[in-house]
Amino acid sequence: MIIFYSRTVLADQATLEGDEMTHCTRVLRKQTGDLILITDGHGKLYEATIGMITKNALHCHIKKTVRETLHPCSYAICTTPTKNPARLEWFVEKATEIGIREIVLFFAARSEKKNVNEQRLHNILISAMKQSGNLILPKLVICKNTADALEYCKTYKHRFMAYCGEEAPCLSDLTKVGEDTIVLIGPEGDFTSEEVETARKHAFQVVSLGDARLRTETAGIVALMMMHLAR
Repeated sequence: MIIFYSRTVLADQATLEGDEMTHCTRVLRKQTGDLILITDGHGKLYEATIGMITKNALHCHIKKTVRETLHPCSYAICTTPTKNPARLEWFVEKATEIGIREIVLFFAARSEKKNVNEQRLHNILISAMKQSGNLILPKLVICKNTADALEYCKTYKHRFMAYCGEEAPCLSDLTKVGEDTIVLIGPEGDFTSEEVETARKHAFQVVSLGDARLRTETAGIVALMMMHLAR
């Protein structure tokens, strides 16, 4: 059964708005009394019946909690937007399917792309969450530069920086099971030496993702899988 996302789940009531409402009522032709599945984006899946349908919202009554996903740790990627927007969108979709908890985007010194379509990326996050059944909507954060991104990442216990400019231990050998971790991924031209030194001052440890030179979006997925498989 198709899963719908509700931004508003209070007690035994849930509301569908915007695209979610349109898909439910106009595309699938759901009506009052029909049974649907709803996620709150925080790990819970509910079985609900459609109640009142108004012009701008669909109000549902939650019957029961079908499933609850608990994730005690947070794995995140802090990366730069790719020159080709489709490659970033691919990363966002696949990372959500795998189970990422947060995606931090920033514009590095060598970034060729200087803006992103935040609403489109958010829509991709929602779609991938529902399709994969992961039930937790990743947080999307956009920082204007490397310094702001490094400052934002201070809340993570383990901070790593994937860098091709020097010999470094592999991320897979350093990932701690069950502990909050974030990996910094640079642009196509990699980080500048100044950015690497600044990251070190923010307690980032330089790591390798293997012998191959990876595209930015591929590096993000490889890093996420290394963290994910360490559970």
